[in-house]
Amino acid sequence: MDAFSIAISIALQYGVPLEAFVSKFVNMRFEPAGMTDDADIRISQSIMDYIFRRLALDYLDYDKREALGIFTADERTATVSLNYAPSALAADLAIESDTVEGVALAAVGGRPSVSKAHSSAELLEEITGTASDAPLCITCGIKMRPAGSCYVCEGCGSTSGCS
Repeated sequence: MDAFSIAISIALQYGVPLEAFVSKFVNMRFEPAGMTDDADIRISQSIMDYIFRRLALDYLDYDKREALGIFTADERTATVSLNYAPSALAADLAIESDTVEGVALAAVGGRPSVSKAHSSAELLEEITGTASDAPLCITCGIKMRPAGSCYVCEGCGSTSGCS
């Protein structure tokens, strides 16, 4: 880890963009993985996943993080509130969420009238504009939703092999 940290530090000093590292190391899966004490990153797939999500939250601007699908807890809360709150309540929340860059602007148009999503994983991809690494269900073909360390299909209920 020490050698890896030094290599990343030197690469950043010589101009390698942080976004390049974040895009390569976020969602990398290996043990230890699980829940964290960080309010912005509740679950991590690995130590690399956690470190580079934290670096992205601390040093990248909102637009770059949005392209990578990395948001703070406040940004996620504001997005959910603006997209799924009743319309009268959404107007109040839009005024309160002016401190969250870009989220209020993205939600001004409201929810899309027709969604082509068949599962929550596909809906999340539509909302964020990024692709998740979930597999397709072998039974019905719908993109599966992460469920712990496995995946579950919301269409037919099958799992990726976990009980």
